[in-house]
Amino acid sequence: MDLRSIYLEKEVTAPPPPWRRTHVRVSGVAAVGFAPATELLVVVSFSGLGIVDCTTGETVARRRDDTGLVPEDHAPMFVRGFGPLTGREVAVAGLWGGGLRTTTADGWVLHRIAPHWPTEGVVLCPPSAPELSMDPSGATLLVSYRDTPIRAFGFSDSGRSIVVATTDLHVWTR
Repeated sequence: MDLRSIYLEKEVTAPPPPWRRTHVRVSGVAAVGFAPATELLVVVSFSGLGIVDCTTGETVARRRDDTGLVPEDHAPMFVRGFGPLTGREVAVAGLWGGGLRTTTADGWVLHRIAPHWPTEGVVLCPPSAPELSMDPSGATLLVSYRDTPIRAFGFSDSGRSIVVATTDLHVWTR
């Protein structure tokens, strides 16, 4: 069986321990970014800005406007911090480009797959997994979407949180 067929048959499943899903309710996501050295996720949505604590799923700060975005930048790559992040800038990735960490210090890896465009997904590979292209059996399919593109995905600096942003937000922590 070829690699493409294997991914087309893979089902979305929960990641292996120690990962657990953190329930976060945000929709209309445009971009996301982890504040450096924290588990705080800045979320740029079409209804404003939010800061989510990925360990609890709690929204710790919210702005129903875009005053944290750089006004002259129509494709923001940074957000000015507010609430617990006041005085800091946070890099974001999403509709306008950018990227988040795709590996952790202890060897977990995230990959974007697109076995049948426009269907795409994000897979999580544990440290012990073989190279993804050689043997995808160790990879866990976290999300798979046909009509909603993946805007951004990645780990926090510590590697203890994962985010996958489509128009919705998906978060796992360990």
